[in-house]
Amino acid sequence: MLRMVVDWLRRHSHVNWALADQVMVSGSNFLTGILLARYLGLEAFGVFTLAWMAVLFVNSIQFSLISSPMMSIGPKQAEDKQPAYYGAVLLQQLIFSMFSAALMLMGIAASARLFPEWGVEPLIWPLVAASLAFQVQDFIRRYFFTCGRSTVAFINDAVSYLGQIAVLAWLVFETTLTSAIALWTIAATSVLAIILGFSSFESLRVDRTIFRQTLQRHWVFSKWLTASALLQWASGNLFIVAAGSVLGAAAVGAMKAAQNIVGVTHILFQGLENIVPIQASRHFSSGGMASLTRYLRKVTIAAAIFVIPLLVLALVFPAFWLELVYGAEYAEYAFVLQWYAVIYVVMLIVMPLRIALRAQENTRPIFQAYLAMSIFSVVCALPAATYLGLHGVLAGILVTYMLLMTITWRSLLAASGRFEYRSPADLGR
Repeated sequence: MLRMVVDWLRRHSHVNWALADQVMVSGSNFLTGILLARYLGLEAFGVFTLAWMAVLFVNSIQFSLISSPMMSIGPKQAEDKQPAYYGAVLLQQLIFSMFSAALMLMGIAASARLFPEWGVEPLIWPLVAASLAFQVQDFIRRYFFTCGRSTVAFINDAVSYLGQIAVLAWLVFETTLTSAIALWTIAATSVLAIILGFSSFESLRVDRTIFRQTLQRHWVFSKWLTASALLQWASGNLFIVAAGSVLGAAAVGAMKAAQNIVGVTHILFQGLENIVPIQASRHFSSGGMASLTRYLRKVTIAAAIFVIPLLVLALVFPAFWLELVYGAEYAEYAFVLQWYAVIYVVMLIVMPLRIALRAQENTRPIFQAYLAMSIFSVVCALPAATYLGLHGVLAGILVTYMLLMTITWRSLLAASGRFEYRSPADLGR
């Protein structure tokens, strides 16, 4: 029996390290959220959340444009082609980092003038530094996972995330914690991880022809994902911006605090994001749609066993969890946690659908889904916040994810031959 367990652990060591890594990353993010929410206060935490949205926006573009195609295309490369391929991807990442840092600097400066009530002007430089370091470190961790070096990825994340928690905890007890100091801390620990990561890279080389070919293939893969990332920000996040504009920063802080509690499920979601796209790509390459479907069905069932009980606890005892984690100030927002519990059920269903489309290198349906979500958000975000308050904002976010689920599901059914689209003219025949 013991030998069977040992053999299983060896066969699935990449999964074990990836999940252990995500436990650490998500746990660190959870603790960071608690520290900031408790010691910055509800309104200041809301301002930090609005500022951090800029970092997440840039990181979503970086993931769609660079990391996501690397994780699906990289495993298909022959061994002798890998140094030139990954060298080309690294160069692409460095170019993107410099370009995005310049754009973020201009964007945050503009936001400070357009929305002075948010108070983000003192955060301009620490926010740019945190964004730049955060996205490069995120690329490095995903590179190691793609190459099957899960242990190295774990160590790199430990330097970044555990270092971040250690410094923030020290600051809480030794000095006054501010949003700017928190951002500089995130930037500093990410830089340490970047230095360690570059020292652990295998031999890479840059070839102009390979770089151009890689850029072209990545663009074919990622153009719809990148457009989708832009639209994704304009969908769910428009409701958050509307909440901040109409209801104030405190409302945004309450939303983020509640999301942080159900965000413990990110341990699984993001851990699988480090593994499943790679394995799904291999299943589709070797066994076609049938093999891909079987694999993702097993993944979804396993994920549901972990996620659903946690969401039920959040749904049934929302005030208890908010007060326990953040204090009595947050208990009045129990209904926000209940909304997020329902939203995360839909997110659980959406996860394998998007991965399946990426494994097929068919990302256009994801773009179409986010286009529909964005149109809905542009039309409904401000009225929902104005007339329905936080309930309207959260209902709007739920509807956007339901649109994403419906459109991606229909696309996969069509790809598997179980669904055939018929136009109104065809139906009339």
